Amino acid sequence: MTEILGIDLGTTNSAVAIWRDGKPQIIPDADGFTLTPSVIAIDPVDGKFVVGRRAYAIAAKNPLSTIYSIKRLMGRRYQDDLVQEQLHSITYEVEDAKRGQGGIQVKLGDKSLTPQQVSAKILQKLKADATAFLGYEVTQAVITVPAYFHDSQRQATRDAGRLAGLDVKRVLNEPTAACLAFGYEKLAQARQKIAVYDLGGGTFDISILEVGRGPFRVRSTSGNTQLGGDDLDSIIIDWILTEVAGKDKSKLQADLFTLANLRHVAEKAKIDLSIEEKVSIQIPELISQNLKLSESSLTLTRTQLEAMAEDLIAKTLIPCRQALQDARLEIEDIQEVLLVGGQTQMPAIRNAVQNFFGKEPNLTLNPEEVVALGAAVQAAIIAGVTTGLVLADVVPLTLGVSTKGRMDTIIPRNTPIPIVKTKEYTTAYDNQESVEIQIYQGERPQAIDNIKLAEFILSGIELSVAGEPNIEVTFRVDQDSILHVSGKDLRTGNFKEITITDSVRLSEDEIAEIIRDADNNAVEDTAKRQQLEMEEQTEQLVKQLQKLMDDKKEILSSEFIDKIAEVIAVNSLDDWEEYMVSLKNVYREVSDYLRNDSNETT
Repeated sequence: MTEILGIDLGTTNSAVAIWRDGKPQIIPDADGFTLTPSVIAIDPVDGKFVVGRRAYAIAAKNPLSTIYSIKRLMGRRYQDDLVQEQLHSITYEVEDAKRGQGGIQVKLGDKSLTPQQVSAKILQKLKADATAFLGYEVTQAVITVPAYFHDSQRQATRDAGRLAGLDVKRVLNEPTAACLAFGYEKLAQARQKIAVYDLGGGTFDISILEVGRGPFRVRSTSGNTQLGGDDLDSIIIDWILTEVAGKDKSKLQADLFTLANLRHVAEKAKIDLSIEEKVSIQIPELISQNLKLSESSLTLTRTQLEAMAEDLIAKTLIPCRQALQDARLEIEDIQEVLLVGGQTQMPAIRNAVQNFFGKEPNLTLNPEEVVALGAAVQAAIIAGVTTGLVLADVVPLTLGVSTKGRMDTIIPRNTPIPIVKTKEYTTAYDNQESVEIQIYQGERPQAIDNIKLAEFILSGIELSVAGEPNIEVTFRVDQDSILHVSGKDLRTGNFKEITITDSVRLSEDEIAEIIRDADNNAVEDTAKRQQLEMEEQTEQLVKQLQKLMDDKKEILSSEFIDKIAEVIAVNSLDDWEEYMVSLKNVYREVSDYLRNDSNETT
């Protein structure tokens, strides 16, 4: 029997599971732990890489020799605004790989590693733990990713799996995995609408799904790939520095060793405050000595932490509203709320989710294990071990191409996958030999306001007048949510296809904010859309007038030819509406003249 591992490759912790005895089971490591810290380090004794708890222990003593939270850098480019922001909060060195369009490398000792290589070492540890537990090696896996991971991040995850010696059978969205873990036993029950609230160390996702009799259907998904427990750690660090150094904290913030020590202190305080009402935070000795502090500890209460976390928690509820809206559901329609991710163990977050959805979250499954369990369910489906489950996931953001500056939608957001959609386009000018197909992702009417995924040139188009060639553009999103785009000249048969493997250089805003940004700019976008449409209409009128002038020059008087030439010569006006009126008037005059002339001739 072929077995497939289910792996949750997390920002803070990772887990591995397998289908056994009719259900998914977490695989523990040699020490009995079900979670593996997503941390790698250099062993100071032998100089070798270590992963997991051992690496985490080294980090406490030698934090600069440790790599953590690598998931946030997966599939990104060094120039990304979000990467540049991340550089201020991490304590290891990140550099431009200077390959292709600017990949990322991280420094660990005298070695440079890509995020994929770092993740691969974490995956190798999970694979080794599974081998030791099972007594034999399993080389196939389903690996989970945040629902809002874009194409290059998904590809990077696949690459990490391959580097770890794994045949990655599926890249599965984390909220969907959680729902599979919750609902695989509910196939015979009436359908339920479930909200999966997933707040981990580095990312946030919210998905609305339907489970029960029939396919598992994802109704909508939303989220923020740069929001998680790490951000709360940073807030606590900032509070500590403010308390001990006041206005002089900027010097400490610039010291990587100080930040690395404080990160561990902050994370521990955060975890403890999920159980305790207050904690004593020990200031690292180095900081205490440098600042000559009279007190070596600080007291942080749960109430204080909750006040610090208010904005972060509020940010998670914005995608929740968007997901409900996209699913065309009201809060009252949701029958179950699942919590996923270690950060959801914070009481304030559980209370906020309960208040938002008006019902107590379902806590029957461990939030830190449920994603790996769901991945194991999907693995069992692929392996044919369990049947009856059909999963229908969705495209998180609209996909389309740029046509004259506009975003022309090919696949709308929240379309079920896998999906194939095709549209026909044509040339813009006579004897055009090639077309540039620019691929975008986002919700704004102007292409430039969205995320550019990729572009390619389709050459060898049959020479003819503008508008005659038929160019077929096909978008295919596979089961891993990876986009494949092809272009074909239907006359010549010339064909080109690309897979988006290094697609997205995210702008200043998180993908999760794109939809909200579209709503906030709805009025302005409507005006822009109207202007774009007007510009296109004027362009067509200019072409028609040019054609009349060329075809009827022997019939038209010099007065008409001059009038046409004069109005065509106006390339742009502040008032496009006025320009269009001028074009229409001239076109009408010429058409009436030609019609009357034709009648008189007859």
